[in-house]
Amino acid sequence: MHRGPLRAAAADAAPAPQGAGPAPGPDTVALRQVFGQYPTGVAVVAVRDARGAPVAMTINSFTTVSLDPPLVAWSISGRAADLPQFQDAPLFGISVLASHQEALARWFADPWHRRDPAGAAAFDSGGATPRVRHAVAWLQCTMHHSLVLGDHVLIVGRVEQFDAAPGAALAYHRSRYARIDGRAKPGPA
Repeated sequence: MHRGPLRAAAADAAPAPQGAGPAPGPDTVALRQVFGQYPTGVAVVAVRDARGAPVAMTINSFTTVSLDPPLVAWSISGRAADLPQFQDAPLFGISVLASHQEALARWFADPWHRRDPAGAAAFDSGGATPRVRHAVAWLQCTMHHSLVLGDHVLIVGRVEQFDAAPGAALAYHRSRYARIDGRAKPGPA
């Protein structure tokens, strides 16, 4: 088992010698493998540009934050070209993808396709926020807060509308897409 070096907590760290640079970070390749052990859902977050066209990207960082008030969060790279589009949008939509929507997940994972008009066909027309057709869940959120954390920006939204549909969800685990069918496995007797 690989155990990558992590930076020591400031209180526990010895002072760095004068002239020394920052403490080395974790082995990012190994850390990515550790993070990959945690299965996540796959969603598409989408906003409308000034012309009303969808701008969308695939995320697996979506999480619930609070029921009262109803808050959700997701993160985007601080270097993403579309960061201002997402960060400045008053509304955004989150579509939780169905297990058969892997091709769509791959499409919007490519930064070149985020504004591609061909991707607009994946969304229902109309509505304040784009909504992926046949997704297993959808939430419309107002921007609540954004916060720079490390190399990403955490975006928190307040859920204003939501809907769910039956079906298996798409998941991401160990850098691969997987299906979550919702069937419980029998536990110990």
